[in-house]
Amino acid sequence: MSAPTPAPPGPAEPGHRLTHPAAANDLLMYRLNRLLAVAGSLVVRLCEGGYGITRREWGLLMMLAQHPGMPPAELAQRLGLDRSRTSRAITSLLAKKLLTRDAMPGDRRQAVLSLTPAGQALHDQLFPQVKALNQELLAGLNTGTVQALDHALADMQKRAEALVASRTDVPRTYRLRGGRNTSRTDQDW
Repeated sequence: MSAPTPAPPGPAEPGHRLTHPAAANDLLMYRLNRLLAVAGSLVVRLCEGGYGITRREWGLLMMLAQHPGMPPAELAQRLGLDRSRTSRAITSLLAKKLLTRDAMPGDRRQAVLSLTPAGQALHDQLFPQVKALNQELLAGLNTGTVQALDHALADMQKRAEALVASRTDVPRTYRLRGGRNTSRTDQDW
């Protein structure tokens, strides 16, 4: 007589909605996106209303405060942004005199970006406020849950990067052409 097969997790068991999604509200990426939209709106309000920069520009300032002298392509890669959006944000921050662009030693065609004193001052004023919002968001969780979340996010980031690298079967986006893969003809639809 063989052992009975364990029953699948029931709807009331923790994590069931994430591992067996039945609706949009059960999908991990949808829930993370909603969390970012709600909590991130406070960061947008701080950035735009208080400092006259966009959230994307804030991302560039944070990264350059941590890694000064970074080339634009590396900055885009680290932030997970496409080069054209990064270029627009860089142009805006240069116009606001929050960044400098200097030729790379040995290759004048390449540039590196750094914060100006005004850019560093803006970062130093805004970062503690954004940090406090993040801490308030985590305040409802106990220490063990925060540690588990940190570990889970790191693991999911690695898994996401591996999926992107390995899933060549998923079509690429063509945002400059209205979002459609224009290699197909209208008859293919």
